[in-house]
Amino acid sequence: MAKEIHAVHPNIEFHAISCVAHHDICKEQGIRSFPTVKVLKEDSYDFKEIKLGEVDAEHILRALGFSNDSVEKAKKNASKKENVHEIARVIPFRLHDVHDAWSDAALSFEFSLKTGIHMSNGPLSPEEETAFRDWLELLSKTLPIQMKRTHDIINLLLENFSKAAESQSKMDYLISQNIPVEPKREWRTCTYGDNQMGYTCGLWQLFHIMTIGVVEYNQHNAAIPTRHASEAIRNYVEHFFQCEVCRLNFLDMYDNCAFDGCHRLSAQPATTEREWRELPLWLWETHNDVNVRLMGERMKQNGQVEPNSWESQQARWPSLVACPNCWREDRSWEDDRVFEHLHRLYW
Repeated sequence: MAKEIHAVHPNIEFHAISCVAHHDICKEQGIRSFPTVKVLKEDSYDFKEIKLGEVDAEHILRALGFSNDSVEKAKKNASKKENVHEIARVIPFRLHDVHDAWSDAALSFEFSLKTGIHMSNGPLSPEEETAFRDWLELLSKTLPIQMKRTHDIINLLLENFSKAAESQSKMDYLISQNIPVEPKREWRTCTYGDNQMGYTCGLWQLFHIMTIGVVEYNQHNAAIPTRHASEAIRNYVEHFFQCEVCRLNFLDMYDNCAFDGCHRLSAQPATTEREWRELPLWLWETHNDVNVRLMGERMKQNGQVEPNSWESQQARWPSLVACPNCWREDRSWEDDRVFEHLHRLYW
């Protein structure tokens, strides 16, 4: 997009700000999700935010007050296709073990506490407080005991919840004074050489671990309703997941009962493991749908043709190599084998 605009107006400047490195600036500007694009005219201090569906050269030039001629030139530049023959269409999944999953999930959990909970100045709203507390309480019951550091942080925040909910600085101070500092770690899976890609992947790992943990917890305790767990995920995504496109897509799927979630997930405590298994299987199907959609969006951005049925199948996991027993001959899934595979990966 910047290249399209520079081809018409090379003096327009583009600047990117990391809300991780410059959290205070993002709070001051009211930035709660990414991508957020704001434009500023010369000799002005009045930022104008571009709506999510209008982040393109045309709308940016119009917001800056440029003529229709400039807009039309930018649109012509955008229509030119680049050579994309060498861009991989299907990115293979990387194999990982349970320790990789636990490590990445823990890292994303701590990263979210620093960058995703307090996205504005002041305390959390009542709705955010409820979503955050429900999320922590669910994790406290459903994460494996091997994730000790994560459990320590969760218990600390629950015991001092009013302070944690008051501000980012108070939550940071609470953790820094009670949890030992660890050597810097990096995400192990889904990064493909770019460590910045690890956060979202690690968050999905956390979701999967938690849903398997619900099955484990329910075998020995008063059962957590699967609908309660899925609502906790939904509300966490609504209030604290910064990727706006990801957030809206997930909420749309959940609220419209994708994969029959409204019937598969019960608001009443179920009594059988087969009923509890519906939660991790539902999340797995949802995640696979996200993978297929993202592949299609990536191909469209690269000017490639839409994915065919074989490519759509390859975007789903586990692959035939990773779990041959998970697939039937007609390319449908064997749910029991899929659950066993998920259990091995995350527990």
